[in-house]
Amino acid sequence: MVDALRHGLEGATVRVGWPEDWSDGLPLVVARRVPGGSSNPLGIDVALIDVQCAATDRREASRLARVVRVALADACLKQWQGPDGYLSRFEDVTGPAEIRTGEPAAGPDLFRFQATYRVTARPIRPIPGGQPLWL
Repeated sequence: MVDALRHGLEGATVRVGWPEDWSDGLPLVVARRVPGGSSNPLGIDVALIDVQCAATDRREASRLARVVRVALADACLKQWQGPDGYLSRFEDVTGPAEIRTGEPAAGPDLFRFQATYRVTARPIRPIPGGQPLWL
């Protein structure tokens, strides 16, 4: 999913965790899995993804949050494939909405918007002969 976001976003840093030098990476997108979701024996993973978008300007942070939503939904619609599988379904859970609490602290040079999405990922399983099996 992070690779799909990197592919779909230009000019933004995409990370899984907040870097210590976050101010050097603005505009910044931090996308990570949160508890919840489910998986099954076939390896299909329904994950809850927390996405935070940060920029030095409130309007830019809000715009970035909306662009991330479209990029992730589009990657799922097109079944974006990474090295371990592909994305197949996208659903809004919450947001995007501005957050002014937490770390790093909000200020005149940091604005953050947060959203939560449900994303389904399906594995690519090798079968005899080396051909992938799409689930």
